Amino acid sequence: SSSSSSSSSSSSSSSRAAMKAARIRTLAGATFSEGLLRLGPLYIKIGQILSCRDKLFPDEWKVSMERLQDRVPAKSGEEALELAYSAYDGGKKEFDSLFSDFNDVPLAAASLGQVHLATLRSNNAAVAIKLQRPRLRDIYDKDLAMMNKIAKSVDKFGGKAGAVGGVKQSWEGIFQDAEEILYREIDYRAEAENALKFSSDFGLGLDGKSVSCSAKSLDGKFLPSAASWVRTPYVYSDVSNERSLVMEFVPSIKISDNEKLAKAGVTEDDKEYLAECLGRAYLRQFCCGKFFSTDPHAGNLGAVVKRDENGNKQSVQLVFYDFGQACYLKDDQAGGILDVIEGIIDYDADKCVNAFQRMGVLSDGADLEKVKRKVNDNFQTGKIQVKQRKMKKKGQTSSLKEGNTAFLNTLTDDTLLNATSAGIQNNTMANSSVIGDQEKINDVEIMSYFTLPAEYAFVARAISQMDGVGKGLDGDFDFISASAPWLVEIKGGEKYLEDEAKKIVSNVLNRVLDFQNMVFKRAGFQPKRYQ
Repeated sequence: SSSSSSSSSSSSSSSRAAMKAARIRTLAGATFSEGLLRLGPLYIKIGQILSCRDKLFPDEWKVSMERLQDRVPAKSGEEALELAYSAYDGGKKEFDSLFSDFNDVPLAAASLGQVHLATLRSNNAAVAIKLQRPRLRDIYDKDLAMMNKIAKSVDKFGGKAGAVGGVKQSWEGIFQDAEEILYREIDYRAEAENALKFSSDFGLGLDGKSVSCSAKSLDGKFLPSAASWVRTPYVYSDVSNERSLVMEFVPSIKISDNEKLAKAGVTEDDKEYLAECLGRAYLRQFCCGKFFSTDPHAGNLGAVVKRDENGNKQSVQLVFYDFGQACYLKDDQAGGILDVIEGIIDYDADKCVNAFQRMGVLSDGADLEKVKRKVNDNFQTGKIQVKQRKMKKKGQTSSLKEGNTAFLNTLTDDTLLNATSAGIQNNTMANSSVIGDQEKINDVEIMSYFTLPAEYAFVARAISQMDGVGKGLDGDFDFISASAPWLVEIKGGEKYLEDEAKKIVSNVLNRVLDFQNMVFKRAGFQPKRYQ
């Protein structure tokens, strides 16, 4: 009895300690997010990125960090009206000539601006007006200058000079490369151009209607419109300016609001479909449009439930908002990303290394043989259970091989993309490894062979945020598996079949050569001497 009482007391004490720790973590999360809000737009942006990383913060931080996505403090009433009038050169007179029924209570607030509902007088359409916060350019000038000084100090005192995470790239260089894109985000004319480019690449018109695509598959043919599965607000560029962006009003359910999604009749299968639409959309952006939104966090994505005239659900669509930060890719960068994806799917280390060279992420003098061996090692030590279940669940077949998850993790966490795509933690790059009887691979040396162009830092950000959103919809989500079924769309039917035929012929040839080498060895010959 005494022992039982002691055990009960110990359990109660542990429970109280756990509850106290949880309260402390909740308070810490609230304090952290509140501090970012007070520091201003750039710091809010940093918090948005961090909050999308799976399991980076304690669960108790989640609610507080979500405030950084779409619940940033906003101006309303007279302050909102003043913000609206000041966005136009003609002030109140010009604004009232363009719009009516302006709602001075914002629909949403973000780090750089807030959105209000109004009516466009020219066509009586409901529009969402995004108004920029005051003095943003002055704030950016000061904050970026300070961050650049910090970056210089980190480069000088923070370890090996000229390297970030082992990659040949300075923090100062990263900030300088990013500065142009950050400044473009506070010019809403640039965001209007980005939104129009996205709509054009995906064949999306006013009211979500299907129009011709401007983006082409690799065989030179125009891609099909994505209007059946993607939606984005139409932009009225003629009444937009540097501080005001006028868009078609497209209401949706926030992609991470599971309760509202369920109430709208969105099933688990629908959510998995939305996750795959997200992966498919980014495959098209990376590899065909060569242009992508770098900010796919939950606050910038929604779901629309399409219904028939009787109110019955027909389908769901993925909605993209906010193109303030977007990035262009060069031909070889886009092609290299596609080659890496295919190399992972086909378990082809040679193709991966060739892709790295094409992308420009390998420095001069890199030992390609060592890089290839490291890739093979990552294939061999990786895990594929998530992908196998996913492909089986969808009733699809694929040449996905064991190890691709670890390989992508290794690349993204430490070199190329700096973001996990499969969500399986793998520390193979952190330690040295041995492949068979070959010499030990020095991972620090392997890392030194990589460099990080600015564009890939934004690819990293997009994939990191996409991965967090995707896993919120489907726990099995990863970019590679979501992309794999759509390679035929990206390449075009004829080119896809041609490439697959080449792979088959190459595989057969390799098997013949392997058999020949085996016969030679058994006969006592050294095969390399006869090649």
